[in-house]
Amino acid sequence: TLLTGSIWGKPMWGTWWDWDPRMTTELILLFLYLGVIGLYNAIDDRRAAARAAGLLAIVGVVLLPIIRYSVEWWDSLHQGQTIKVFGESSLDPSMAWPLWWMVIGTKFWFAGSLLLRARADNLRRESGKAWVTRTATGTDDAGGRMPGEAAR
Repeated sequence: TLLTGSIWGKPMWGTWWDWDPRMTTELILLFLYLGVIGLYNAIDDRRAAARAAGLLAIVGVVLLPIIRYSVEWWDSLHQGQTIKVFGESSLDPSMAWPLWWMVIGTKFWFAGSLLLRARADNLRRESGKAWVTRTATGTDDAGGRMPGEAAR
């Protein structure tokens, strides 16, 4: 967000960086995220590392509503909310339909990726078991026959 926003911001606002409330809180969130990763990798005991990193991540959750409402609370370069759940949105209808198609497509892509990842994890975890071998080779029994194929 910070990198692509800076690239977009240069021609639009005339500057790569401005100490805008949303940009500043996003930067703090990035540092916090890097801190969680660093803290987790700095502690040898994985359980203690997970507990410490989790606590730091919970502290970071406080930033989320601040980032969300920073445009409304403080004077900002960023525009206000365009799409509203309640009330009339200021998004032009010619832009709304492609946006909704992309949102729906992204949801389906995510669901498909999640299912494929779960399947791969299950197959890896269960590797070496008979049902995995049968599934991978497409055979139904120990004789190497395909389902529905007659014995020779």
